[in-house]
Amino acid sequence: MLAIFLGCALVPTLIIGTVSYRSVRGQLTDQADERLATLAQFAGRTIYDRLILIEDGFRKSGETLQGCGTPDLPCADTLEYGVTELALIRAHSMTGLSGKPDEALVRRIIDRGMLTPNGSALVIGTDRRLALVHRIEEGTEPAFLVGWIDTQFLWSNHDSEALPDPVRLTLWTPADGALLLDDSDSLIGSAGSSLRVARSATGTFRWSGQGDTHRAAYWTLPTSRRLALPGLRLVLSEADSDVLAPMADFERTFPPMLAAAMLVVLVVGINQIRRRVVPLDALLQGSRGLAEQNFATRVELSSGDEIEELADSFNVMAARVGQHLDTLKTAADVDRAVLSLVERGRIAETALDRLPDLVGVEASSLTLLDSADETAATIWSRDGLGPISRTPEPVILSDRELALIHSRNPRIAVPADMLPSLPFAEPLFHPGGGSIEIYPVRFGDDVAGALALRRAPGSEASRTDPIQIGHLADQVAVALGNARMVDQVRRLAFYDGLTGLPNRILSKERLAQALIRAERQNCHVAVCFLDLDQFSSINDSLGHDLGDILIERVAKRLLATCRDSDTVARLGCPAETVEVARLGGDEFTIVLPDLDDPQDAARVARRVLDSFREPFRLGTHEVFVSASIGIAVYPEDGRELDDLVKNADVAMYRAKEEGRSAYRMFSPSMNAQAVTRMQLEQRLRRAVEAGEFGLVYQPIVDLDSGRVSGAEALIRWNDPERGVVSPADFIALSEESGLIVRLGEWILRQACLQAKAWQTEGRALKLGINLSARQLQDQDFVTTVRTTLAETDVDPAGLVMELTESVLMKPDGQVADAIRSLAALGLAFSVDDFGTGYSSLSYLKHFPVSSLKIDRAFVRHLPEDRDYAAITTAIVALAKAMSLEVVAEGVETEDQARFLLDLGCHRAQGYLFGPPVSPEEFAKFLNGQAHLLLRPEPEQSPIG
Repeated sequence: MLAIFLGCALVPTLIIGTVSYRSVRGQLTDQADERLATLAQFAGRTIYDRLILIEDGFRKSGETLQGCGTPDLPCADTLEYGVTELALIRAHSMTGLSGKPDEALVRRIIDRGMLTPNGSALVIGTDRRLALVHRIEEGTEPAFLVGWIDTQFLWSNHDSEALPDPVRLTLWTPADGALLLDDSDSLIGSAGSSLRVARSATGTFRWSGQGDTHRAAYWTLPTSRRLALPGLRLVLSEADSDVLAPMADFERTFPPMLAAAMLVVLVVGINQIRRRVVPLDALLQGSRGLAEQNFATRVELSSGDEIEELADSFNVMAARVGQHLDTLKTAADVDRAVLSLVERGRIAETALDRLPDLVGVEASSLTLLDSADETAATIWSRDGLGPISRTPEPVILSDRELALIHSRNPRIAVPADMLPSLPFAEPLFHPGGGSIEIYPVRFGDDVAGALALRRAPGSEASRTDPIQIGHLADQVAVALGNARMVDQVRRLAFYDGLTGLPNRILSKERLAQALIRAERQNCHVAVCFLDLDQFSSINDSLGHDLGDILIERVAKRLLATCRDSDTVARLGCPAETVEVARLGGDEFTIVLPDLDDPQDAARVARRVLDSFREPFRLGTHEVFVSASIGIAVYPEDGRELDDLVKNADVAMYRAKEEGRSAYRMFSPSMNAQAVTRMQLEQRLRRAVEAGEFGLVYQPIVDLDSGRVSGAEALIRWNDPERGVVSPADFIALSEESGLIVRLGEWILRQACLQAKAWQTEGRALKLGINLSARQLQDQDFVTTVRTTLAETDVDPAGLVMELTESVLMKPDGQVADAIRSLAALGLAFSVDDFGTGYSSLSYLKHFPVSSLKIDRAFVRHLPEDRDYAAITTAIVALAKAMSLEVVAEGVETEDQARFLLDLGCHRAQGYLFGPPVSPEEFAKFLNGQAHLLLRPEPEQSPIG
């Protein structure tokens, strides 16, 4: 407030003083500029008139001196006023008329003067002396009259006295600077730059020198054809200190006057603040005490005005706020204590323990309904401040009690005569009578129980007691709801939602505990990693719903297979138990802790595999499922949790590679192979980027004519380090890693380009291109094929997409839609490796299949093996019945080719006809091919 007082006085005063100071200063400087400009013009005209006077005398003298210096007319002594030395110059002689002029100097002055006939010029000598030169016309050679001007004649000390004392005069030229100075030459360097750039004839400027800033005005002396002047300017200057001298008194008196005014304002302000602000400061200190939770703070004032009334009201408010905050603090402590719990018993005990902090109670009870049976309840009770007791068994509540608990009233008062008939109120019964209060524990529309209490004798209920007790009942309901949610979240976080088994997180936690116990007890722990064989094909063929049912049945069978002591780990399970967990998908782990003999893990694995010999019934289907198991043992196969799980996974993959439906114990060599597999995948990814792949083509021959009727495009990997890599070594890996999608796009484009080249050459060849399920599952695959066909301009009729039976098992879904979309583009489809997959042939009806390829596994044993011959005969007969073409793969002998031709299989491929070769070699093969005509032997049986 004091600052405001001072500011209100100081700011206007400063503004007025500043404005006044600037106004007076501006007037003084403006007046000085006008005065200097007027004086400069006056002084300049005076000097100019005197120059004209001297020049007029020179002109008259020139007329008198014509012929002077000749034998007939000698020169007489002549002395003009205003001139100190005078000389007459002719072409080859100089006549001194006054003084002793230097002839060389005189001639240099003449040379500097640009004179017109009978004209005059003012010339500045090298010593900055003023010389007047007049040209006299004498016959053919002009003469020159030269005289040095006396500066005292131009401007004398007497003339300077006519100027105001602080004004200084200077005659100045751009080339020579100051010529006529008044007791100072500082203007030569200080004002010269300003005057040189000035373009107007008159003006003002400022310059600095002699420790002060000066104001100056200049006036340019006019020049004419009669008298040429070298840009003379008359400059008058005056120091700012002289111009502003009248302001000195103001500058000396204004600060003391301002300080005196501020002192008066300060004294008056302090006096008024003491009278008005001190009581407010007392109230402020009281408010700060409340902010620091010091509710005993009191403000004592005796001012006899409204501020004293305000202080009294403040004191009453502080007392009430203190009492209310004490109650809120106690309630908050109770809330924190109750809401921080997630177990029913602890919640009930904490609520009854903290209830006396809120209200005066003599006895209390908390009844909580069972979640399974709403007519049963568990009762916690407390007498006074004694221990809390709990009913050992749930109590069955009567309809009357249930009606009270489910009442919508927030508070129910029960008379004493009703208490004996209420079992849940029995702990509160007292022979002396008295009523009890019941508060339903309700969370939304869900009723969890009731909180009941009996007040102490003589205890009066305050207005806020029902609110506090009801709030406690609500918090108990919220805590119970939180407990239920925490339990649900715990199960979702640590247990598999489909099977109820521990999930990956809980299984790793239990395994870590088992490893700590094994290290302490010096025993073994085995981790069995189990993965179902070809589970994805079951999902594809039967659907994900039945796949989920299968996972549930597998989990139950795993639990049943373990011996009684090998039970599934539960929350709080005892030690030395086998834990079965589902990691996700079709992967399970079995942890065998506290093993004395690691071979016990192998026995458990065999028992599990034996249990899978029985089929699983899924609705109307019976499915046989096998599993592969990898086993890693602590500490031999790893001392860290992640190492054990990783090594068990590696062993499981080894079991799959070696035929599935088996178990394998981990060995270090497996890990080396896994590393090799990972390195191969990395090289494969680099090979895709570097374009290290190429296509080869194996001919498909018409057995009737012996001519090549088509080819199958096969990929080869030209690894710079390993050379040519067989597709068997990287195709499966590319499908698992997803690289087959990019690789397949490249294969499709190269094959289409080759097919287009054959079509351009007029060759009617069918080109087979292999497709994988991963490619058909890609949402952009159909678009990619359509774009590739358009860009390569190939006829789709010359292409055959080869699919395996597993791809065609589902008549609907993404894969089925992709096949039908490709068929709409004009592409034909062939079933590759027919007979080695599923035997459900309904897909032949649902999909646009045009041909079947008999797998080389059947052809290899022909014609000797009767069983394979019968299978092959059946396949050919099926194809004929469905009007499908048949192509036999892997034909290596003429006997095989003749046998197939006798069965009615007219197309074949294999090393008998030619290996897969490059496009260039294939072209040579086509150009020089031999006709291979086969005739069946009459005595040979079709299947023998």
